[in-house]
Amino acid sequence: MRLMNESNTALDSAAEIAATPSAESGAWGAPIIVKPSRTATATRQPVVVGVPYPKGMLRDQTAVALVDPAGRDVPSQCEVLAKWSDGSVQWLLVDFLLPYDVGSKSVFRLRDNRGGVSEFEPPAAPKIPVTIISEAAAEFVVAAGGLDYHINRSRTAPLLSIEGPTTAGRELGSLRARLTDARGRAHEAVVERSMLETIGSVRTTVYLEALFPKCRGLRLKCRLCFFADSGLVRVRPTLHNPNRARHRGGLWDLGDAGSILFRDFSLLLDLPGGGSRVVWRSEPDEDVREVADSQVEVYQDSSGGENWRSHNHVNRERRVPCRFRGYREQTSGGERHGLRSSPTMVLAADKLQAAVAVPEFWQQFPKLMSAEPGQIRVGLWPREWDDLHELQGGEQKTHTVWFRFGAAAEFGDGFCQTGKPDLRATAGALAWVHTPAVGLPDPRWTAETKALTPFLPATDDPDERLPALLWDAIDGEQNLLAKREIIDEYGWRNYGDVYADHENAYYSGPKPVISHYNNQYDFVYGALLHWLRSENRAWIELAKPLAQHVIDVDIYHTTQDRAVYSGGLFWHTDHYFDAATATHRTFSRANATSERLYGGGPCCEQNYATGLLHYFYLTGDRQAREAVVGLADWVVRMDDGRNNVFGLVDKGPSGAATWTCEPGYHGPGRGAGNSVNVLLDGWLATGERRYLNVAETLIRRVVHPADEIASGDLLNVERRWSYTLFFVALARYLDLKAEAGELDPMYCYAQASLVHYARWMFQNERRYFDRPEQLQYPTETWAAQEFHKANVLRLAASHAEQPWRSQLLARGHELADAAWRDLQSFPSRTVTRAIAIMLTAGLRDCMLRVQDAPRMPEARHEHDFGKPQQFVPQRTRVLEQLKSVRGIARAAACLLRPRVVRRAIALSTRSFRAR
Repeated sequence: MRLMNESNTALDSAAEIAATPSAESGAWGAPIIVKPSRTATATRQPVVVGVPYPKGMLRDQTAVALVDPAGRDVPSQCEVLAKWSDGSVQWLLVDFLLPYDVGSKSVFRLRDNRGGVSEFEPPAAPKIPVTIISEAAAEFVVAAGGLDYHINRSRTAPLLSIEGPTTAGRELGSLRARLTDARGRAHEAVVERSMLETIGSVRTTVYLEALFPKCRGLRLKCRLCFFADSGLVRVRPTLHNPNRARHRGGLWDLGDAGSILFRDFSLLLDLPGGGSRVVWRSEPDEDVREVADSQVEVYQDSSGGENWRSHNHVNRERRVPCRFRGYREQTSGGERHGLRSSPTMVLAADKLQAAVAVPEFWQQFPKLMSAEPGQIRVGLWPREWDDLHELQGGEQKTHTVWFRFGAAAEFGDGFCQTGKPDLRATAGALAWVHTPAVGLPDPRWTAETKALTPFLPATDDPDERLPALLWDAIDGEQNLLAKREIIDEYGWRNYGDVYADHENAYYSGPKPVISHYNNQYDFVYGALLHWLRSENRAWIELAKPLAQHVIDVDIYHTTQDRAVYSGGLFWHTDHYFDAATATHRTFSRANATSERLYGGGPCCEQNYATGLLHYFYLTGDRQAREAVVGLADWVVRMDDGRNNVFGLVDKGPSGAATWTCEPGYHGPGRGAGNSVNVLLDGWLATGERRYLNVAETLIRRVVHPADEIASGDLLNVERRWSYTLFFVALARYLDLKAEAGELDPMYCYAQASLVHYARWMFQNERRYFDRPEQLQYPTETWAAQEFHKANVLRLAASHAEQPWRSQLLARGHELADAAWRDLQSFPSRTVTRAIAIMLTAGLRDCMLRVQDAPRMPEARHEHDFGKPQQFVPQRTRVLEQLKSVRGIARAAACLLRPRVVRRAIALSTRSFRAR
């Protein structure tokens, strides 16, 4: 069997891991695999990893302790992120500092610290003392690593002040966020809200929200993380434009009136006092250099790749502002150039020294890092760029900056020599930031916990077909990471997204077409699954930046637009057209013509949150959880008929959450399937029943156990191909209901509906390429989509009685084999869209081959589900009402109510502005 390069490392320590009690045995000892930083360092570095547990095993996060490969205790903190329905832990987040450079793959373990399962008890007091002066105090004070950090809660600046334990009231350094607007005026952030988000023995996190006055509402959200006894501080600022885009005609180009233009956004670290020395290196493999009382500047103007001038980087004027290839380094000794910089810089003053590094420095150009006597500047949107920076309406962007602070001559960890700080060694203290150590739970442990589906360790793949396909996709010549270079998918707005190279096939303009994939088919979830099952680091190097890109850029972060748009997720960019100046927002004026209908915005068909939910489980990233809940809320809002103009006379559901292809179709399709899936994610993320209730309402709207399926035209391939995606979501709903022990009438309704449609599929469905004349573009994607049909049949078999169970399983395997033959016949089988589908659908196929879908519980009594009722969307209901005199009179009576008049004015104004 041919496996991915790093997946073979799963076998390297098989004997060691085999000695660990398995999840199935009921014993504890969850293995955590740590893959080291690619840059050797003796510095302790933070590692965070989400670990799943089987149902019923763990009820108290304080009942586990982390040990290293030699069995020695490692200080750690644990946080429960998700629970099973019985209240036991499902996902546990573990934070720890690597006690040393592990050098190679190592296996740490979470062992039983109590000798048995116990009920929850409050966690022990944190080792990082956090002092809240009082509820009305102006600051938090965090003591960590021998320094006191003061975080302001209501003042303008700085965000962070640093004092020594013996220098109370005397500032050793301060960190400020400064924005320079388009007119060159500087603005400081005013903190409006703050909270202690996490308090722990390894990491404490403070969350701030701030406003830049007189900057059209531009906001700053910032998380400050402090790590025990290390001097490490991680700063994650998010710049957010909360205004809605105007998107006239449903077009979303740069230069929109809702955008905010600005000249510079920088973090400024001030270290008062004399005696400044600066050491730095611009690339990880360079020698460290040093200057005294002088300035050093490293500025990345473009990606440094061969296609650095790609029109992927056009601005609102359709001009590419990149001026030179790569980066420029300036010192008093002159100027030099290079291609891709990952700098580390250290500034030492009399009382304090600070090291700084920015992950993805060159990848998210333009970027700047400079040091001069008394100050370090980190230009996240630097003024040195040959243009104003544009943050689109409803767009935000998060960056990460690492600092390492220490009192002069007391930096710790061996980074100073007797009497004088060894700044050259200190410059390497943050080298790991650019390729950090990563942790993951052992694949076999993960499989046995049954916390993920579909999931199968790569070593258990039934044959070589999926491993061979994914090897080409992740390690082959034209792998997914290498495809970034084709259109230079770099820069702060683009980095993380996956190049939609399949769009080249039918693009008639100059190639390559600029096309962005925007997480279709939940690429984030697929990449995470294959990271967890194979240990191949390339998958997490895809998943992490993509997840952050989706959270920041692909989600429409505003509450000021129509309910059907606000908070939604943008589509992939337009099929077979260049993205032009629409960036990642689908519809551009460059592609609009008078000959066809054009324009639109976010809609239910392109809504994916399961990957973001599991990204939260694996990393603890609160932004990911917020995104999941926000997308679930979007589904609720868009379907609430009171949130639009028609709601003035009809308060019933709009239908916006369940249509596919056309607003009048509300049968099974990806629109309804995605909405149900995201609502289930919202339920899992929050535990709030309202999301599940709405999901069940949508299921009842879309399918019925007695539907006349032939009337739904499901064999119309081009219009109805996605109906299988709804039934994959329905099977997930049944799994979650069964886990919760809710075998209620709604469970029976969904189960009967799934089996009813699967039996119809068995009798009527054929492979797509049996009828190629029905396909507008007979591409490899149809072969990949075939797996959804095969999987639905086999998932439905879990709920069917014999002989249907055996027949559905056999037909599912038959369709899957045909799908593999069809897919392998295409040289283009590794294009992005096909791979995105196969990451989950292909993995589910593997899982169903190794073990047939388990027999799911059935209802123990009969239910009368009544007769199917066709759903009529709100717009149609209103228009029908207005066809009669009585209906017009009833509508007029509603509109004359004062409260309704006020609401009508507000909704009409919003609708007019959105044209």
